[in-house]
Amino acid sequence: MGKNSFIVNNEFYENEYKNLCKIFNAHHPDCKEIKLILENKDYFERMKNLVLSDRRGEVVFCVIRPNGKIIAITCEGYPNDIYRIPTGGLGYNEKVLEALFREVKEELGLEVEIVKFSGVLKINFIFENESFMFYSYLFILKELSGVLLKDALDDEISDVKEVSPKELQFVIERLKCINGRWKDWGRFRYITSNAVVEELKNINIDGLKKNR
Repeated sequence: MGKNSFIVNNEFYENEYKNLCKIFNAHHPDCKEIKLILENKDYFERMKNLVLSDRRGEVVFCVIRPNGKIIAITCEGYPNDIYRIPTGGLGYNEKVLEALFREVKEELGLEVEIVKFSGVLKINFIFENESFMFYSYLFILKELSGVLLKDALDDEISDVKEVSPKELQFVIERLKCINGRWKDWGRFRYITSNAVVEELKNINIDGLKKNR
């Protein structure tokens, strides 16, 4: 196979990234480059069309509840008993923080505070000789107010689990075990969810719990 041909020039917004680091005093956030070689052409085409139309990446948001538990979500149509860390689309003309707060409100119905900006996953989606870039911005958040799902502005999420960081590791392992047409999606979502698991190892969750 020859050199991969990029099908869309989805450039990384370097200045925006540096500004996020400055705002949140993030001196050494992760900025990992990942190659994700896909097996399913249909999934590759679906992701490609999103990038070609209006999506340069996504925000990945780990929400820590007042009880110290982490929110994992599932949606109608997912394989049975599959949960992951929630995410939301990031448009070309949209700022990362605007997308973050909008998506948390739309998907979960919550108001949150940013605990940490944890960096970016620069993911190169590859199928045969085609490829494109997709950027996942990672955030650790603390829940402030709202009623989970009840106050959500859409109904995309069908159920949530509240888990400890250790339990989250076991929950997301199932993403790697999916077969069939969901296999590539599961591998992608394992990458984003596992990045959160690794980041939580450096977070003092007990210090974020709300005293009742």
